[in-house]
Amino acid sequence: MKYQACKMSPEKIKESLIQLGYKLADRGSYWQTNALFRNGDNKTAIQIYKNTGVWKDHVQDSSFSPFKRLVEITLGTNDKKSIEQYIEEDNIGSNYNKLTFPEKLEMEEIYPNKCLERLLPHYKFYNDKGISTQHLEKLKSGYATSGKLNNRFVFPIYNEHEQIHGFSGRDMNSFGDRPKWKHVGRKKSWIYPLYADKEVRDSIEKTKELILVESIGDLLNLNENGYKNVLVTFGLDISTKLICATLSLNIDRLIISLNNDSQSERNRGLESSIKNYLKLLNYYDPDKIAICLPTAKDFGEMSSDNFNSWNKKLLSLDPKTQQKFIIKKINEIYKTLPKTLLKNKKIITNE
Repeated sequence: MKYQACKMSPEKIKESLIQLGYKLADRGSYWQTNALFRNGDNKTAIQIYKNTGVWKDHVQDSSFSPFKRLVEITLGTNDKKSIEQYIEEDNIGSNYNKLTFPEKLEMEEIYPNKCLERLLPHYKFYNDKGISTQHLEKLKSGYATSGKLNNRFVFPIYNEHEQIHGFSGRDMNSFGDRPKWKHVGRKKSWIYPLYADKEVRDSIEKTKELILVESIGDLLNLNENGYKNVLVTFGLDISTKLICATLSLNIDRLIISLNNDSQSERNRGLESSIKNYLKLLNYYDPDKIAICLPTAKDFGEMSSDNFNSWNKKLLSLDPKTQQKFIIKKINEIYKTLPKTLLKNKKIITNE
């Protein structure tokens, strides 16, 4: 089976790769880089030929694949509009042989806007938590009485083309064994609420800072307390797609603010923040990354006084002091850290 080579110029291919977040090492007729799409840190794993865009993963795959495929798996979607930002559809053709093909791309479903008609404007649950009806309406959220997110307060997740490609639902009962949050869609591809609320991008551009939190509940309370420059990780790990998005936002500081589990035997929020910090060192200088956990278990539980304390803590963060703290924590939890991340410790220790 044959495919055409990409007819884009080497300069255009390079530009697209940089926009996707790849750091390229020039090797003459080709570039080498790490496998951003699987969070790999081997800087020679991926080989990309300049004149065709044809690439090969030397670590996990023995085949050559088209440039379009690299764009697809990096973005986590084969949506034509998303891909066209990096490569034109008719620029894919066939002058090399494909020996084997990487694993099948997981398809992302797009949901019709009429789904929102099923969400009821019952906002009391969040109103009681201090979240305004106006803000909930802006996010087009509401209460679901049927489907996979039945009896949950649901937030539609939009992509950059204003299409709904997922839903996140908060359980509204304070008892039972249902998980607090349930998601429909591929949360690894979500950049929320960057495309649902224009104020988010405006605030990021104004402050040159971005705060990353675990859940929409954290986001809402931060918003109500004046912080609009917030995106949600939907869990303890920062996805590759989210990292790509942060790189495109031209920020001066990225603040990791996962939950603070200090009252538990093991502070999973802090440990995960350390792991994400080490991962982000592949893309950011140490001085551009900060860890500032909430002063309560999460932002959803924080009062105005808590926010004042957290803001003072954020403003007083010193990169060098924090790096010493992070090194100490790495030494405490190093047995739980993947070797691929642990190697990045030398970036802040100058070993």
